[in-house]
Amino acid sequence: MRVRGGAENELPRISQIARIFEAREVENRAGVPGTSPARHSAGSPETAPQGAPFAGLLVVRDRTRRPAYELPVTDPSPDRTDPQAAPNQGEKIEAHTPLVATAHLPAVGGRIGSELEHFIVEELPLYEASGEGEHLYVFLEKRGATTQDLIQAVARTANVRPQDVGAAGMKDKHAITRQWLSLPATARPPEDWELPEFATLLERSRHRNKLRTGHLRANRFRITLVDVPAGGLERARAVVAELSRAGLPNYYGAQRFGRHGKTLAQALQWLRRDTSEDGARRRGGHGRHFQTKLLSSAVQSEIFNRYLTARLGCAEPLLTGEVVRLDGTGRHFVVEDVAQELPRYEQGDLHRTGPLLGPRTLQARAAAAELEARVLEGLGFGEAELATLGRAAPGARRDLTLHPEELEVEEPAPGLLVLSFVLPAGSYATQLVRELTRAPWLEPY
Repeated sequence: MRVRGGAENELPRISQIARIFEAREVENRAGVPGTSPARHSAGSPETAPQGAPFAGLLVVRDRTRRPAYELPVTDPSPDRTDPQAAPNQGEKIEAHTPLVATAHLPAVGGRIGSELEHFIVEELPLYEASGEGEHLYVFLEKRGATTQDLIQAVARTANVRPQDVGAAGMKDKHAITRQWLSLPATARPPEDWELPEFATLLERSRHRNKLRTGHLRANRFRITLVDVPAGGLERARAVVAELSRAGLPNYYGAQRFGRHGKTLAQALQWLRRDTSEDGARRRGGHGRHFQTKLLSSAVQSEIFNRYLTARLGCAEPLLTGEVVRLDGTGRHFVVEDVAQELPRYEQGDLHRTGPLLGPRTLQARAAAAELEARVLEGLGFGEAELATLGRAAPGARRDLTLHPEELEVEEPAPGLLVLSFVLPAGSYATQLVRELTRAPWLEPY
């Protein structure tokens, strides 16, 4: 794959995408005093960089511009090998299969064990509870239950409404997970609680505010692989060393798209159905809002995954017009001078990002905007679909690559491997595991 030349011919289409989301932002913020829509220009015409061919061999380079790994492309289906390939009329669009970053190394094999103890997750909060304040903070362990199950149980025994219980995020059901919840001042004290067998109170404190979605720094994982062929530890150490050096592509995991990708199929149907004239009449209600949020997130995730694969196919470490994040902050900006910003990128001060499309998404420009536009074209999205997505999702940017922290592997017994690592909030542990097992992407774990 290469970012094709003739970027000046793409500018009207790129500008149109920006105008669609800008118009949606005006609509979403209309009547709010003191607000104005964010304005992003498509930039000036520039010659797009020439990257390595996508089909046949994918060359991915690290921060020093040396080849980090080479990935042979073996799946010939258009939507899996080329995220920019436009679908044929009436063709079903399937979830894009992410690349395996360590495909040049031998597979470790094995699978995630079926016992609850084989998948352990501990939440690392964005901030520590201060010990003072009106909100009760409780740290709980749950086994084989969803976070909603936990919230319902805690609300019932604490005599509060479930909607008054705060959580930073949802945790896996078939696992042992530990996370914080917050309760209002009216909650019954924990010493009077009667929790179900799947829940255990580990710690409590107090704080000034309610826990909300996103109040989460990272998650600590301990995952056991079973049925690992002989020599697995040596192979696993090679994969772990490579991921520690070059990083892990920050793909959304298969869970985001539902069992066998059904959520994505529903999301694409919703997106196209809702562009019809009576689409607005079908919207409304709490249940509809939740469903719309779920479906729009699946669409955003699919766009991001396809963009990430397309971006990995470009030899250039930075593109003109690319949106990057400043390390240690949530600040994003557009790269205008690649030569000026490249040293900062190579030092790890800048992180490349991909789009979670919506009216508040900082728009890429020039060559990077062309690449994003081609990914949308590959999905067959036009103005109507983008406008519908803009009504449902505000938009953001997401890092393309992450570096797992405290990544270690051990072999407690023959045929068993234990992986320990920390991933930032919103990243998928199953994507890291897939680098070792090479399990089919949509195979349920």
